[in-house]
Amino acid sequence: MSPKYAEIVVALQKRIDREFYAVGDLLPSEAELTQEFGTSRSTVVRALRYLRQQGWLRGVQGKGRIILGRPAASLVGLPVRARYLLQADQHASLVGVRRLSASPRIAGALHLPTGTTLVAGRYLLTSDEAKPIGMSTVFVPALLTDTVSVSCEGGLVPYIERRNGITAHRVIERVGARTATEAETATLALRGHPSVAVCLITVLDAASSPFLVVDAVLTRDSPETLAIYDL
Repeated sequence: MSPKYAEIVVALQKRIDREFYAVGDLLPSEAELTQEFGTSRSTVVRALRYLRQQGWLRGVQGKGRIILGRPAASLVGLPVRARYLLQADQHASLVGVRRLSASPRIAGALHLPTGTTLVAGRYLLTSDEAKPIGMSTVFVPALLTDTVSVSCEGGLVPYIERRNGITAHRVIERVGARTATEAETATLALRGHPSVAVCLITVLDAASSPFLVVDAVLTRDSPETLAIYDL
């Protein structure tokens, strides 16, 4: 027998696929779903967290959860953490977008000369309770996009795929941990000198050419960091 939260996940996915819940609609509240499925709030929250991580929903503070639809096929097989970070434009708060010159680290990940012009979008990641759990910056070569904050169906990666006629083929993820900087400690409301997880995710096309990089910092409060701290 499947766990109750999995039954809720499947039921909500079917409703979204059949457009019982249309893209852009608000999902029923946690209280309504708890009553409908005859379960605990924590079970419903677990199901909704899973759907958010998979890219089916986007949480909006003060409103609830918005339906995004079935995730793009190119992202379906990815690990939860990678998928969560690659879809930051669908669920996180955009802090700012700017053009900048690629640092040696990011240029190396994109196989570009240092100083190449990139479009970078910075996002604040939060929990379902709106608590800061991380920050991520998405870097894309300026030739491939004019934005890193589109709110279109499927999100940023599918947008870049359609715009440039390419397909995400595989992802390289580098993970580790270090002490938080002063700026990170302040932004994420951390105490003392805590450690944070760091992730560098590179998306490559079918020709193994990288076209997007995510540089992220996650706190221990984020479920996406568990696998890192267990290394």
